[in-house]
Amino acid sequence: MNKNILLALSVLTITACGNSNANKPMDDDQPKKVNMADSIAGDWIVTGDEATNEMSDTMGVTLKKDGSAQSINMPTYQYRKWTLKNDTIIMNAVSTAEGMPADTAVNDTGIVDFKANTITLLGGDIVYKRRQAESNNAGK
Repeated sequence: MNKNILLALSVLTITACGNSNANKPMDDDQPKKVNMADSIAGDWIVTGDEATNEMSDTMGVTLKKDGSAQSINMPTYQYRKWTLKNDTIIMNAVSTAEGMPADTAVNDTGIVDFKANTITLLGGDIVYKRRQAESNNAGK
């Protein structure tokens, strides 16, 4: 009887250890993980009716892969960092606008539409659009 139990355990051990990769898909079959920081990094700008008439330059935010952020042509509203969870982005800024206490912390929350390349801020009419990379061949 002890021999039968020993034989059964040996067969189970060999079966379990010998076929450990049988149920794993090959690397080509595995979905590719997308780094969200890579997919959202870049310049996001306000265009059209959302831009104020006082600013002739493009306004917006640069989102960096490391989670830091930088305002584009907004000297009194400085983005500092950002976080993303699913399609919701929170961008932290410091406002030094006239009439506000010095260095007022502000959190802008928006919804990212990856297909349309837009970030729509909640509670307002501001929509950031991804700035397309300028082509080096534009003048050729």
